[in-house]
Amino acid sequence: MIDRPDRRAFVIAALAAAGVANLGGALAQTIKSAEDLKPGEWSWYPERSESGPVAVIVSLRDQLAFVYRNGVRIGVTTVSSGRKGYETPTGVFTVLRKEKMHHSSKYNNAAMPDSQFFFGGCALHAGGLPGYPSSHGCVHLPRKFADLLFPITHNGTPVIVTNERSGVGTLRHAGLVLAESDLEQIEEMTGHMQGKKLPSDTAGADATALSILISGADRKLLAMQNGELFLETAVTIDKANVPIGTHVYQLHDIDPAHKHYNWVAIGLGTGHEDNIQQQRELAAAARIHIPKQVYSRIARNLHPGATMMLTDLPAHPQTRSGTDFVIMRDVPDA
Repeated sequence: MIDRPDRRAFVIAALAAAGVANLGGALAQTIKSAEDLKPGEWSWYPERSESGPVAVIVSLRDQLAFVYRNGVRIGVTTVSSGRKGYETPTGVFTVLRKEKMHHSSKYNNAAMPDSQFFFGGCALHAGGLPGYPSSHGCVHLPRKFADLLFPITHNGTPVIVTNERSGVGTLRHAGLVLAESDLEQIEEMTGHMQGKKLPSDTAGADATALSILISGADRKLLAMQNGELFLETAVTIDKANVPIGTHVYQLHDIDPAHKHYNWVAIGLGTGHEDNIQQQRELAAAARIHIPKQVYSRIARNLHPGATMMLTDLPAHPQTRSGTDFVIMRDVPDA
């Protein structure tokens, strides 16, 4: 174990050298802290968490993107987002379309390597990195970083675009985070979860990306599968006059022995990407009560990587869209 730091440093140095050799020295792996990264620089350390669902968080203010797997940060990179007049939309989105090499029909057949579309024509993809917002709305990544990210995302991977950084942490809770009182429901959901894997990258019969939106304004739950609304129901919210806030939960896996569900919670706009207030996240979820008959439908479709979001916003087309599968998008004040 004593030589591990040296071995890791050697691997990182080798990757950095390869990046310089392949990309003319412009875009390179580095072991700097996120705050010290220069345009085109990035860090990648997948050994911190080697499998499981991935989430991508883009901080527009910092022009940085953070990659988490199972709540553990495995990468950070500089980015270039949309310039004035073409601002990258903020909100919580998911990836449901990926193309290894896309060519823009709108912008002179421009190449967009490693495209992961999350809202209309907006995508994460390899592109120019001048050190400031310069795109037509997409989030540009260093080419090598985009190559590394592309194969580890899955159908339904959340892409969270905020002005501030977002806190991330893990939660252990029975049930669907929403309740732990009915053991029969927990048994049913646990049974349906066993053996399931992350959804595939492509659409098809086996692609079952599930996301759930709960709106405090509407007191409704909407469940989307593969970008299509398949369930809508009223919910009860404790202390309904008190705001819920904005919370995103991503299901990692289950612990069948203890009937625990392992979730990753992403607290938006915390200003610090390495921490969340776990009790606050649990307390927000515990205020939601959904009808018992709805659990069975959710249980049949629940899978690792499934996403649930709580928001005070109303669930209307500006907030969510079946076509582009927006879970939540910031809506400007009138």
